[in-house]
Amino acid sequence: MAPKAIASVKRRMGVRVPGLGTVSDLRDSMKRSGVEKSIILPLAPLPKHVRPMNDFFLGAAEGNGLVPFGAIHPFQPDLEEELDRLLSAGVKGVKAVPFLQSFYPDDPRCDRLYDAVAERDMILLLHAGKVPEDLPEFFGTPDRFARMVERHPDLVVVLAHLGGWEMWNGVREHLIPAGENVYFDTAYISPSLSPEEATDLICEMGADRVLFGTDYPWTDQAEEIGFVEKMDLSDQEKRLIFSENARRLLLR
Repeated sequence: MAPKAIASVKRRMGVRVPGLGTVSDLRDSMKRSGVEKSIILPLAPLPKHVRPMNDFFLGAAEGNGLVPFGAIHPFQPDLEEELDRLLSAGVKGVKAVPFLQSFYPDDPRCDRLYDAVAERDMILLLHAGKVPEDLPEFFGTPDRFARMVERHPDLVVVLAHLGGWEMWNGVREHLIPAGENVYFDTAYISPSLSPEEATDLICEMGADRVLFGTDYPWTDQAEEIGFVEKMDLSDQEKRLIFSENARRLLLR
């Protein structure tokens, strides 16, 4: 499936895709760049896709140094059952994608998902902000995430792309003050931010709330490491971003 999916994204978005999107290519990329572990994040556009997608990714991760999260859909009827199944397999978190799954993060109908994830002490990772495509609606905006967090202060949430791709003024206004359980990752920020701009935003967030992410195969892991290394951060702050924050979340 990887070649078809990547070709479709290239055609629609006109972006560079350095990775092949296969397990073997990811493993080669990790070896070249010195990445010890990669968290893989499956996407399920519709509720019916969730279980087979998770089955595939659980199998793909086994014995490959990959840490699987699960796909989840806020409106799937067997939501709690699927979370329990993932938890019993050792999965620590799940990913949802507002623009792909057509939901607003502050929609009360999503409270069922947030409550279920929090009750199981799991992590919820969400795509945040725009995408490199002209869409009529992006759904996951910083103000909506802030309202979600306000209603669910015990939910541990990671907002990808430093809280909102190309919506970083909104991140400053709404999300940085939102709560201690809100984390951010660095996935796919290098095409839009300079190291200096990213440094300023991370310093406002606090490096203890930021996780290294690459969004492979859409970026090159080694290049993304180099991007963080260029930031004007202390060695300790970089250690937090590259590994210590993720380890703390995953092993809590």
